[in-house]
Amino acid sequence: MRLKHAEHNEELCKIIKALPGNKYNDWVVTTAFYSCIHFVEHKLFPLTINGNVYKNFNSYYHAFYVNTHNSLSKHEAKIELVDVYLTTVSSNYRWLFDACMNARYKNYMVTDSIANIAEQTMDIVKKACI
Repeated sequence: MRLKHAEHNEELCKIIKALPGNKYNDWVVTTAFYSCIHFVEHKLFPLTINGNVYKNFNSYYHAFYVNTHNSLSKHEAKIELVDVYLTTVSSNYRWLFDACMNARYKNYMVTDSIANIAEQTMDIVKKACI
């Protein structure tokens, strides 16, 4: 399911990127990041830690962050997982997260260069996860 969701978002990313005028580069970045969320979850789960099996990210997050003294957001917790278990793409995933947050909440005017890098970065993360 996660892989199909990732590929669905990836397809939309590429459709938006191909539109004339580059008016929606913010959505290129956003869909690239959300594709990677699902590629990463596809790769990591089920995840076994200390003999405990976590079938999906939500079960992992609930066990380690809900009603505990650890107060990370779901995005931060996923970045931490990528840092530990997918080290080869850790910086790529973090860059996409930062670019997405910037495009969504600070400045929707994303340059063609950033949109191109986002698409290339999505491809790098995908290759590491499938």
